[in-house]
Amino acid sequence: MRRHTVAAMVVLFLALVIPARGAEVDRSISTTGEATVYVVPDKVVVNIGIETYDADLDKAKAANEDAAKGLLVAITGMGIEKKDIGTDVLQVDLHRRYVDGHYEQIDGYFVRRGYSVTLKDVKMFEKFVDTALKNGANAIQGVSFMTTDLRKYRDQARQMAIKAAKEKSVALAKELDMAVGKPRTISEGSGYAYFGGYRWGYSGGGGGMSQNAMQSISGPPDTGENLPLGQIAVQASVSVVFDLQ
Repeated sequence: MRRHTVAAMVVLFLALVIPARGAEVDRSISTTGEATVYVVPDKVVVNIGIETYDADLDKAKAANEDAAKGLLVAITGMGIEKKDIGTDVLQVDLHRRYVDGHYEQIDGYFVRRGYSVTLKDVKMFEKFVDTALKNGANAIQGVSFMTTDLRKYRDQARQMAIKAAKEKSVALAKELDMAVGKPRTISEGSGYAYFGGYRWGYSGGGGGMSQNAMQSISGPPDTGENLPLGQIAVQASVSVVFDLQ
């Protein structure tokens, strides 16, 4: 009786783990689509700085103030409105010599101040940098090339990426005499945007580029792709799993 019980349990187990002949096999195909939209920026934010040094604090501050006055006159003379010029607080750093394992007394002062200038005409960019560096500024601390329609272009790139993922799936399935069915899952990868066209050789060189707090621009990944001069590249990546029929 016990032998018959054991045999019945084995048959039942096999029936559970071995699919019936003709049962439908679960098939799927997963692909990733990528797309890039190139956009001409319509606004630039340039961060510039003034640094002065002197053994006397008052002289270092006075030199910095004189340079700042000349700078503001020059850039407002280009037609840039004062509301588009943001200022940082004045910063003073002490300079001490490091000799034989210890710092000696103060031998000078660095005085620094910075400005964040918004250019609503991108064509003014090179002229602005040239004017600033010739009229008191001695550091380019950062440059942000922006598009006010970033959300629109990200949506456009995402739609193109989804289409690319489906076209890739259809092409792969066709080679295997299969067809693509409905999507099972959709996931969006990390998109990015970056700007190409300028290299810096100025003090404090500004290679860093960013949008505003909600629009991030970073350096391009190493794709070997040449970015068209003076354009922002907005990319999207989407992965989709389709039923395979």
